[in-house]
Parts: sequence; C-alpha cells; structure tokens
Amino acid sequence: MWVFYLISLPLTTGMVLFTLRYFAGPDVPRYVLFTVGYTWFCSLSIIILVPADIWATMSSNQENGAISFFWSWSYWSTFLLTWAVVPLIQGFEDAGDFTVSERLKTSVHVNLIFYLIVGSIGLFGLILLILTHNKWKGSLLGFAMACSNTFGLVTGAFLLGFGLSEIPKSIWRNADWTIRQKVLTHKIAQMAVKLDDAHQELSNAIVVAQATSKQMSKRDSLRPYMNVIDDMLTQMFREDPSFKPQGGRLGENDMDYDTDEKSMATLRRHLRGAREEYYRYKSEYMTYVLEALELEDTIKNYERRNSTGWEYNSSIRPARTGKLGSLCDTLEFLWKCILRKQVEKGLAVILGIMSVAILLAEATLLPSIDLSLFSILIKSVGTQEVLVQVFAFVPLMYMCICTYYSLFKIGMLMFYSLTPRQTSSVNLLMICSMVARYAPPVSYNFLNLIRLGKNKTTIFEQERNGAEMKPTSNLITDEINGRLSKTSKEDTSRSREAITKKYAVVREQGRPASKLKSEEKNAASADSLSDEGNTNSSNSSGGSSSGLTSTWQSMKTGFQSFKVNIGAKKFLPLRQIQENTGSSHSSSESLDDIFQKLKRPTLNQSIYNDND
Repeated sequence: MWVFYLISLPLTTGMVLFTLRYFAGPDVPRYVLFTVGYTWFCSLSIIILVPADIWATMSSNQENGAISFFWSWSYWSTFLLTWAVVPLIQGFEDAGDFTVSERLKTSVHVNLIFYLIVGSIGLFGLILLILTHNKWKGSLLGFAMACSNTFGLVTGAFLLGFGLSEIPKSIWRNADWTIRQKVLTHKIAQMAVKLDDAHQELSNAIVVAQATSKQMSKRDSLRPYMNVIDDMLTQMFREDPSFKPQGGRLGENDMDYDTDEKSMATLRRHLRGAREEYYRYKSEYMTYVLEALELEDTIKNYERRNSTGWEYNSSIRPARTGKLGSLCDTLEFLWKCILRKQVEKGLAVILGIMSVAILLAEATLLPSIDLSLFSILIKSVGTQEVLVQVFAFVPLMYMCICTYYSLFKIGMLMFYSLTPRQTSSVNLLMICSMVARYAPPVSYNFLNLIRLGKNKTTIFEQERNGAEMKPTSNLITDEINGRLSKTSKEDTSRSREAITKKYAVVREQGRPASKLKSEEKNAASADSLSDEGNTNSSNSSGGSSSGLTSTWQSMKTGFQSFKVNIGAKKFLPLRQIQENTGSSHSSSESLDDIFQKLKRPTLNQSIYNDND
C-alpha cells in the first residue's frame, strides 16, 4: 500500500504542475497559482484514493487509518476551497479597485449576494424539511453537505452522459482527415470573426482610457488612479509592439469614467477584460491555423509518399539534416500518415465500449444481479492488488474526463475558457472550483457501480453516509415506521366495528322492516358463534370468554348506531370504511358463514324458532 502512495502522490504533483504551466497566463499571480494547484491536487487525490480504498475493503485490511486521513483531508479541503476560499479569491482578482482593501470589499460584497441567494433557497428547503418531518434530528452540516453533493450528483449525471457519447464520437470523426479539415475551416472562420470583434473592443477601451487621461488634470484627486491605468497601457504596448489600435471610437457614456473611484475601477476592469479576451482569441486562432497547416502537410505527404521516400516534409518548420534527421522524418511520417488514424479509431472503439459498459452499469443498479463490467473485472482479480487498482482507476478516470469535458464545453460557451498559456486568473479559479465540486460526486457515483460483497463498505462511503446520508435516511425510515404503526393500530381498533356495521346494512336491505328484530337476534347469534370459534382457534389459552365479551360489546355498539340511523331515516353507505387488507383467514371464513345464513332465510328462521 505504501508503494502506491510513493508512486501516486509524486505523479499527482507532477500532473498538477504540468497543467498549470501549460494553461496559466503570464500575468497570473503566485498565490492564485498556489490556490489552483492545491485545489487540483486535492481533487486528483480523491480520484486516486478510490482504487486504494477498494483494495483495502476487498482485502479486509484493518490498517485503514492512512486512507481515512487522506479521505478527510481531501474531501474537506475541496469542500472549503469550492464554497469559501476560491470564490473569495476569484472576486478579488476580478475586481478593478486600486487597493487591496477595496478589492476585498468588492469580493465580499459580490459573494455575499451569491450566498444570500443560495442561503435563501437552502433555508426554504430546510423549513419545508422541518415542517414535513417533525421528528427530524439531522445536523445543519449534514444538510449542507447533502445539498452540495446532491447538486454535484444530479448535474454530474447529465455532464457524464454527454461526455460518454461525445468523446468517442468526436475522436472517431476527427480521425477522418476530410471531416477534420472541414471542421478546422469552420473553426478558423468563426475564430477570425471573434478575434476581429475582440480587437475592436480592445481598441475602443484604449481610446477611452487615453481620452480620459488627457482630459484629467494633474491636480485631480483621481489622477493617481488614472496613472495606474496609464501604466497598464504602457506595459501592454511594450510587451506587444505589433499591436496597433485601429477603428477605436467613443460611445455616448465613454467619457463618464472620471466621476469617482468606482467608475475608475470599472474602466480598469473593462480594459483588463478586453485585453485578456483579445489575447485569448488570438491564441485559439493561431492554434487552429497551425493545426490546419499541419493537417494539410499530412495529407500532402501521404499522397506523395512514393516520391518522398516515406519521409515527412513540413511547411511550418525547418527541415531536419543528417542521418538522424532522416530517421526522425520517417518515424514522423509513419506516425502522422499511417498509425495515428488507426490508433485514434481504435481508441474511439475502446472508449465507446467503456461508455456502453458505464451506461449499462448506471441503468441496471439491481440489488440481486451485478451487470457492471468493472465490478465483475475487479472481483475476478480480487487477490491481485495492482490489477484491482488498475481496473478501478481506468474507468473512474474516464468518467472524470467525460464529466470535465462536458463542463468545459458548456463553460466555454457561457462563463469561462481554458486556453493554453492565456488562461486568466479568474478563469483558472472558476475551473478549479468546478473540478473540486465534481470530484467527490463522480467518485461516489463510481463506487456505487462496484459490488464488493455483503457487509463490505468502503471508507469513503462510510464517512459520507455518517456525515450526510444518515439524517435523510432516518427521515424516510421514521416517516414510514410512523405511518405503518399508526395505520396498524387504527385498522385493528376499527376492524370489528366496521365489519359489523357493513353486514348489518346488508341484512337490513335484504329483509323487510317487520322482521328487523328477529334478524338482529339471528345475526347477533351467528356472529357470536363465529367469533367464538375464531377466538378458540387463534388463542389456545383461557382467553375465549374475554374475546367473546369484547365482540358482543362491539356488536351492541354497531346495532345501536344502526337503530339511530334508521330512526333518523338515514342509511349508512355500503363502504364506509375500507377493510384492512391484512385481515386473518379465520375472520374471512366467519363472514362467509354469515353470507350463507343470509341466503337461507327459511333455515335461519326455523333455527331461531327452535332456539326460542
């Protein structure tokens, strides 16, 4: 187990550092890099701990203190970072104020509005929960955790479903050079329009900032803030001398930024946002153009493979020289022109099979039948630690990739973007918050697909159930038990009286009113005999006399109420109270005897006369 920790933890750290270096923009502060890196590390730790937890549960290893510690540390770190730390830093980075205190105030104000909205919804749900469940004894912390993870489970299911179908399909389509070339042509045209709009927006922001600076005197109280904006413009032109503002124009309200400190902060924030958007679109545009040129070179090299001697010639990089250069060109040709397409199609098929297996396991969570392919594979190699962790890690990582793929696709359309080496601080913080928010629900969802056997529960499931699931389950259990006990008591107390009233009405409707008295005696005698027989059969002890007395009292009460209704010229309905479905077999036999006696009035009358 310690070998797993020694390998996985450095590997996780390396993945986080590489991802940060690849996506982070040049102006991202160090504390933002540290926050994002720590959040990603905790999220990946949750994903990596799942295979170790499964193996520890299957092997019945009693020394699970380390796994329990890492679970608590990773889960609570991601929980606090997602809902408290990262939003505060994100608001601080997004604010355009000029001092640290003002930026903190702006961040707190924005986050308070968000938390008030979320808190109002949560308070409304809590009030409904208390009103509908008077005996609820759950904690507020468990309720908050349940709401947070329910949000992750519900939305994560939709994101996972989209990714499971979209990733294999997109890989298969992109393997076709013709289709990929059409897609890149469309992407380049679309990105060119966005880049032109972003250039126009940045030019307008620069013109507004320069005009505001010119009309502001040196003795103005807002001049120090304007100097900060001027320094931003100077640094931007120094870093990118090729950029030239073109077509910048002023709007109606573009000269109103010099009224107070907040308006100057708005101008600074607008200028910074326009700059980040322009360079982000520029980076994406260059990425698509380079990919299109490389694809065009690949198609040309494949068509001319006989004349070039199966060597790859590129138009976007200098040619290689020497024997080693010729070997590298041949290997590049084999990979890009021959093997890459086949590998991509094979990968699409494998991922498609995994998607079908995950969907089948999600759709057939049956208690008696295990249709999860990954559960069957894990149990088949239950004695081999490495294979168990591999069979658990690969599908879990694929589920996380599908979820995050959908999350980034939807987010890039509305909220944020993930651009290589041009991702801003606000976008990095938003993305790391989403990654941390969906890591525990996806891991918990995967654990539900694995059947480890009876009385075997992973540490992660035990901690989650103890912290958040128990109050909810207790609510349902208490409610069901309360209803069952209440229903059984009411049905037991009213069963005899209801049966007596019902069949008294049946006898009255089938007989003349002149024979009411004799029929009452006859029915009373028959019911008393049948109840006495039932009492003797069910209770072998000496409780028959007390049962007969209670039966006679209920019969007497029923006849008295029946006489009162007859006197008032009111008739009872045939089904006043629904009979209990769980009545005993002996009671039903006594009622059948009564029906037989009602169908034979002559015999009953003669028996009655003989008894008299």
